[in-house]
Amino acid sequence: GAKLVNFNARDVSKTNVSRACAAAFGRPLAVDPTTFVGPAVEKSEINAAHDGRIVQCPTTPVPGRVYQRVIDNRMAADLNLVEDLRTSTVGGKPVVVFIKRRQVTKRFLNTNTEVLLRTPEEVFTPAELAQISAFTREIGLDWGGVDVLRDRTSGELYIVDANKTDMGPPIGLNLPDKLVATRALAKAFRAFVRGENA
Repeated sequence: GAKLVNFNARDVSKTNVSRACAAAFGRPLAVDPTTFVGPAVEKSEINAAHDGRIVQCPTTPVPGRVYQRVIDNRMAADLNLVEDLRTSTVGGKPVVVFIKRRQVTKRFLNTNTEVLLRTPEEVFTPAELAQISAFTREIGLDWGGVDVLRDRTSGELYIVDANKTDMGPPIGLNLPDKLVATRALAKAFRAFVRGENA
């Protein structure tokens, strides 16, 4: 009778994330490096490696690496900065969004120049919120964080990573907003384990 959290989130590999992203958003993230023509992101299957790099395809795939399309998430106001939408979810629902900005030359690192707190409704449309929830169902994520990128040209969303041990507010966020975010996540998690937000 115990409440199990993330019991079904057994595979958060980049390959499975790409599959779930395609299922939830209806467009592919993964590319076949042997046939795709153009730039692609090559990165490790494992989480928190921060070892991504852009390669030119077609190319010979490296064992243990995955290949995804390059999402142009540069800011319109400053093309030298990219913007990641780190979204914390509880019970499959987005709770808070941490907008993480960093230099485009450091796009695959976790070195942020600015971090802002927003509500999901300030960042995503109702349809996009439903798609993010669909993604969490695809991988069985009850609680965690997903890295969402918005393509600058098309406006389309892609989820490029999922973490079932969400770190919470990023280091670069100011203390008052860290407290706001932590309280919001705690409230949502309490409701989830009590079955109040079903």
